[in-house]
Amino acid sequence: MDLISKQLYSEDDMKFQKNTIALLLGSSMAAISGQAAAHWSSGPFLYNDAGTNPMHLAAAELTNPATGTTFGTYEQTRAGGTSYGWIQAADPALWGNSHDNSGLAFTLSQTSKVTFTINTLGTATQVTPTGTSSYTDISGIDWTPAFSIFKGLAAQSSHEGAAANNTGLAANTPGNVEWGPYGSSQPYTAATDATYEATTGNTYTGNGTWGNFRSTASWVSGRDLSATAKFKDGTLIGTDPTLGGNNTSLLEYVDHIMGADGSHTVTGTFTLGPGDYSIWIGGTSLADAVAQQNNYQGLYNANLTDGVAYSDAALAYNTHLSTASPELQAAQAAYNAAMASHTNTQADRDAATDALQAELDKDSTAQSLRNTMLTAGADIIHYTDAIAHLRAKEGYTIQTTVSAVPVPGAVWLFGSAIAGLAGIGRRKSIAA
Repeated sequence: MDLISKQLYSEDDMKFQKNTIALLLGSSMAAISGQAAAHWSSGPFLYNDAGTNPMHLAAAELTNPATGTTFGTYEQTRAGGTSYGWIQAADPALWGNSHDNSGLAFTLSQTSKVTFTINTLGTATQVTPTGTSSYTDISGIDWTPAFSIFKGLAAQSSHEGAAANNTGLAANTPGNVEWGPYGSSQPYTAATDATYEATTGNTYTGNGTWGNFRSTASWVSGRDLSATAKFKDGTLIGTDPTLGGNNTSLLEYVDHIMGADGSHTVTGTFTLGPGDYSIWIGGTSLADAVAQQNNYQGLYNANLTDGVAYSDAALAYNTHLSTASPELQAAQAAYNAAMASHTNTQADRDAATDALQAELDKDSTAQSLRNTMLTAGADIIHYTDAIAHLRAKEGYTIQTTVSAVPVPGAVWLFGSAIAGLAGIGRRKSIAA
């Protein structure tokens, strides 16, 4: 891990300012924060032969035909994570973002031999995840996978920023780098460090973290506390923030496997005891990891210098838009949706851009205000787009094979010897 840390980050990279992210202004940052704040959990299931529902899923989610329930081989098509998520989370000084990886679950009722084989979809244009009818756009993404196995399941609707009101999570995460999506919602302190080390046994050496995900060590997940929140099966989650409760859970590191650079596949076989497990999948691109860190830091700095001007210009444009022609309003709404959608191809986005420009050509005031907005927020828009590009969803297939643990040959030989001795003893008894 020290080698990875040295490759990824220089000493200067870790000298961050101590002010908060409160100055981050502008609609583009809001879009990024919204994307990063999406809630997640361990799931769906790859395999569950225990007949239990540890994640309190809805009945419909327990009948996925691609989920195994008996020994055999099963395959699912998934989309999620990023080309750099796994390797970034291997750095002990920075950590990583759970949203940049893809988490799945499996439950074993008995000690079993489990083999996972992951094949990426490379530069395929779109993927339909198993159990859904919607497409996820992964055009242009070419990545090498890695995965980690953890004992335990992440709390439902977890996210890194939940430390703001979940004391159980806050006590087990060192904090957030100020240039990341969550700013200093849980600042790093010596006390936090001591609590974290005492709870997980891991040593934290960085100045903060933009998430709380680890790919090669144990980590804690948590969710915002809510008295009305329910599991997907309709039962109340409750407000208990203690580690091991419904809102805060430890994912205990078991093992990991990295794919060879450029291989687009990784496989590993493990003998695992009964219990609930999570497998987290992400990419291993060091170059993309460094680029994304620079993008977030660039966006942070751009908002500090240009955020107010960009926000004012955006407000002026949107104010004019509210009284503009219905056609321009519709074109702008369609453009916003096209840019935010994971279901559209680049051709769809180009078409939305052309349609918006055609309406702007009819309204010189709107065109001028929009140009002012784009100029004021040029760097903000640049880094926002760069972050979104690298955070594009990965497509992959995951094959899960579960079988009985074979009895070692020596055991059979030992059993035969015991049977032979028993036979000899019986013959002697009969002869006597």
